[in-house]
Amino acid sequence: MRYCWRIIHKNQFVLFNRASYLKMSNINIDRELFGKYYKALCYYAWDMVKDTDVAEDLVQDAFTAYWNHRDEVANEEQSIKAFLYSSIRNAVFNRSRHQKVVDKYFSRLGLTELEEADYDRKIITAEFYAELNRILSTLPTGCRQVFHLSYMEELSNQQVADELHISINTVKTQKQRALKVIRQNLNPEFMVLFLTLYFC
Repeated sequence: MRYCWRIIHKNQFVLFNRASYLKMSNINIDRELFGKYYKALCYYAWDMVKDTDVAEDLVQDAFTAYWNHRDEVANEEQSIKAFLYSSIRNAVFNRSRHQKVVDKYFSRLGLTELEEADYDRKIITAEFYAELNRILSTLPTGCRQVFHLSYMEELSNQQVADELHISINTVKTQKQRALKVIRQNLNPEFMVLFLTLYFC
């Protein structure tokens, strides 16, 4: 069974089971569409329910709903994307009546409904983490470990060096290499969010 780490918050990783693809085998879902949006949708759902299994179920339900109603959705990327995100948002809102984890989420925020501004923010954040994780997955293992410990665990250069049994100069070099790759490949629209999360 294959698994893949998904970055959710600055200091947190959540494991999404890639076997979810296999769960869709009995449905004629467009595999290209599923692969393109699966990661970001999982981030988006998880951010609301804080439960990996529930998040994956919500995403699968959204794709199933799209497939069942595809004739009613305009055959253009923006419309399909909006349908998928809206399906998850509505499902979370409906589940809030009987799911404790979602009830806690709404109680913590003091909201009775999902506000549009928060909805947009969650979509942007989910797509940012999906994009960042895609870039980090291309880094050599050592470089990726240094980035994780430095910017997500917020360890000092000395602590990273001690943890990985490497020199401080190597830590600095690997950090610079990781940041260079991120700057070269990260969508410019996400750069401000990246700088805000990791350097402010």
